[in-house]
Amino acid sequence: MKKFLPFFVLLFAVALFAQNKVVAYFPHWAQYSQFKPSDVRYNFVTEVRYGYLTPSGSELLFADESDKNNFLELVKLAKDAKVKITVSVGGMGLEATMKEISSSDLIAAAKSFQSEYGIDAFELDGGVIDAEDLQKLLRLATDVANSDISVSVAIPGVESLAGAIGSADLSKIENFSLWFTDDASANDPQVKPNSNTVNNIKVLAAFANAGVPKNKLMPILPFYGKTFYKAKGLGSSHEGAGSGNEGSLPYKEILDKFRDTVSYKVSFDEPSKSEVAVSETETIVFNGIPSVKAMADAVKENGYGGIAAFDISGDHKEPIVSLLVTIGQVIRPEVDYKTKRRR
Repeated sequence: MKKFLPFFVLLFAVALFAQNKVVAYFPHWAQYSQFKPSDVRYNFVTEVRYGYLTPSGSELLFADESDKNNFLELVKLAKDAKVKITVSVGGMGLEATMKEISSSDLIAAAKSFQSEYGIDAFELDGGVIDAEDLQKLLRLATDVANSDISVSVAIPGVESLAGAIGSADLSKIENFSLWFTDDASANDPQVKPNSNTVNNIKVLAAFANAGVPKNKLMPILPFYGKTFYKAKGLGSSHEGAGSGNEGSLPYKEILDKFRDTVSYKVSFDEPSKSEVAVSETETIVFNGIPSVKAMADAVKENGYGGIAAFDISGDHKEPIVSLLVTIGQVIRPEVDYKTKRRR
């Protein structure tokens, strides 16, 4: 019996690794906020996903060619740190392109891109899709996977899409990421959470019950909040977007705003397990340490694959208030998250 022990230990280690992923998205627009590949805390993550690439025939093009040097540095630093590097293909605004591309073209494009840049895997992002489009995306991903290319998919975290999984073959799809972002919008008459943790946990369960292996399911959480002018809290009316870029503020800027002024009253909404801050001029709905920890606890307790951060440039650099550290302390407690002193 003893000679089989190493084999069982290996199986346990593989299963454990599949459930402790911490993924950082690095979008091409991070360059405009002065966030560089060297700013990523690679020791805190297991994978970096660069976005985005646009399919064009049998090629994959950079959504922003001016960011190519950042991409090259990101690949190098990730490899040096032994962190998996994935590129995201598609996304919002490219729904039609993702539906129209043929498997043969995408496979040829993926193999060419991987050969040129040495990346590890691809993520196919279907953008805003319905049940029929989801089935097409899964078939596309399966075809790519059958060509010996590591591939994941990312779709909206909407419970109604769980029923579209059906009998799809998910065995070769590495990861199934659900976007739990942008629930709050200035187009809605009343303020609601930007990412409702309680609802997100229910959606994850719905996909698991529909047949997606738990260790392949991963929530994508926003590292930014939404602001609403003249709103008085959750459920209140507003007069459009508040401060920030079209009403959106990175988490680190939200904390800086709280530090610079005492006018915000910050509270934790228990029904949604999300944070809300109210001042005389605006309401901010966001995910802070309590809500992110609640999601991390749920992921660990239920055996889901991990958590992805969108995007990494929005996190605060101080470990005591970092969302990435909060996630890691639950999912990867073996990592040292203390600030290293400079000599």
